[in-house]
Amino acid sequence: KYSGDADKVDVHLTPTATTAPAAGNLLGTVHRSMTLSPSVSTEGWYTYQLIIPASTSGARFLRLVATSQYGNNTYVDNVSVEQLAVTDVSLESVNVNPYILTGAHNITGSFKNYGSSTITSATLNWQIDGGTIYSQNLTGINVATGATYNYSHTNQWTPSSGNYSLKVWISNPNGTTDNFLADNETTKTIKVATNSTSKMPLLEKFTSSTCGPCAGFNTNVFTPFYNTNANNVNLINYQVNWPGSGDPYYTAQTGTRRTYYSVNSAPTLFLNAKVPASGSVAELQGEVNTAAATPGYFAVTAIKNLVGNTMNVGVTTTPYLHGQYRLHVVVVEKTTTGNVSSNGETSFKNVMMKMMPDANGTILDCTANTPITTNLSVDLTGTFKEANFATDHEVIVFIQDYTTKEIMNSATATQQLSSESFNLTNIKVYPNPSNGIFTIDTILPTDVKILDITGKEVFTASNITNQASLNLTNLQEGIYMLKMKNENGEQTEKIIIK
Repeated sequence: KYSGDADKVDVHLTPTATTAPAAGNLLGTVHRSMTLSPSVSTEGWYTYQLIIPASTSGARFLRLVATSQYGNNTYVDNVSVEQLAVTDVSLESVNVNPYILTGAHNITGSFKNYGSSTITSATLNWQIDGGTIYSQNLTGINVATGATYNYSHTNQWTPSSGNYSLKVWISNPNGTTDNFLADNETTKTIKVATNSTSKMPLLEKFTSSTCGPCAGFNTNVFTPFYNTNANNVNLINYQVNWPGSGDPYYTAQTGTRRTYYSVNSAPTLFLNAKVPASGSVAELQGEVNTAAATPGYFAVTAIKNLVGNTMNVGVTTTPYLHGQYRLHVVVVEKTTTGNVSSNGETSFKNVMMKMMPDANGTILDCTANTPITTNLSVDLTGTFKEANFATDHEVIVFIQDYTTKEIMNSATATQQLSSESFNLTNIKVYPNPSNGIFTIDTILPTDVKILDITGKEVFTASNITNQASLNLTNLQEGIYMLKMKNENGEQTEKIIIK
C-alpha cells in the first residue's frame, strides 16, 4: 500500500507563514516506514530532535507538512523549540534484534550529538538484567553538532536461550555530565532462541468491496503480485465495515483484529505484522523476499478436517523460544463473490470466515524445544461461507508475540489423512454455557487450566478423571479458555459462564 517514503512528516523553517515551503528550508523528515530514517525497531510514539542552524536570525515559522498515500491519520504532539545545551548526546539506536539465536553477538548502534559542542570522547556501556556493566571509552572521535556516530562495543554478548533485558547507555561525554540525561539510554527485551527454521511470510490485508482505493491497489499491485506468489505467502483478507455501509462480509472478529493493529484506513496491508513498502509489484516483491529470508523461531504444522459444518484443526508447534505466545487459526474462503458491492471488484481472495476459537487466539505457554499440540473445533453455521466452500477453503495458522505483534511463523493446514486423528477429540466438556459447573469426559487423566480473556490463569487442576466436575462458580460471568493436556496432547475449548 505504501511506497517507501509516501507517508512522512517534513519539518520546514520559513520566514513567513507560507503554505508552500521551499525545499531549501527543510530541517528534516520523519518517515512512517520503520526502516527509513530515523529508523526504529518497534511501533510507538517517539521523540525526534531537529536542529535550527545557529546562523538563524529574526522571526521564523515552523511548518509541519504531513503526507499520506491513502489518507492515513498522522499525529504530532508536544512540539517545542529550545536552545541547544552545550553537551547533549542522544542514544539513537541499539541494533541487536529482539529475537536472536544463541552465540556471540555484537552490541552495535548509533548516538547523535544534539549539543552545541563537538563530542571528542564518551563512554559506551551495556548491561544484561542489571548484572555486570561492560564499559568502553571512546576517544579520538569527532562528532559535530547534528552528526551521528556508529558504535560497536568491544565486548560481545554470548547468551544462552532465554529472555533478557539489554540496557545500553552513553555517559561522560567530553569528560563531563550530559546536560540532558533523559535520552542517553535504551532498554530492549531480547529473546534468545535455541534454533530456527524457515519462515513463511504472512500477509494480513484490511480491505472492503466499498473501498475505491482498495480496488486500485488490488488491481495494480496486489493481485498481480499474489498471482505469482500464492505458494510463497499465506494470505488473510479481513473485510472491513467502511467506507459507507462497508463490506457485506464484515464480522466482529475482523473488528477485533482491526483494533489490535490500530487500523484506521483501507486498504492496509501487513507483512508479518508490519506495514511494507508496496507502491508497486516490484517493491512488494522485494519486501516479501526479505521477510522470507528471516528466520522463524517456531516450527508449525497443521491438519484440518471439515465434517458437515464443523471444522476440526490440529496444530503442532515446536517453539525454540521461552515465554507466552498466541496461536491463531483462521478459516478462509479462497474466492468469494457474494460480497461484491460498489468498488468494481467482482471477486475476493482468502476472505476470513472464522477465527478459532476466536480473534484473540489460543495462549501457548512455551518452553523451548518442547512441542505443543492444540486441537480446535468450530461450527461454521452462520458464517458467510459460499456454495463451493467445501472445496474452496484453507485454514491458515500463525504464531504471534501478542505484545510486540511479531509473527513467529505461519503455515497452511493440510487435509487430514484417514490414518491421522485429532488426539483429544474424546474429551468432552458440558454443559457449555453453564452456571459455573462443568463436567469433563476423558479417557486419560488430564490436567486443566482456566484462563480469562487477558490470559491470566484463574484455575488449575491436575489428573482430572472421567466425569469429573469443575466448580467455577467463584469466577465472574464471561468467556474463558479451558486448556486440557494429557499424554496424547493438548486441547483448548472456549467455555462460557453465565
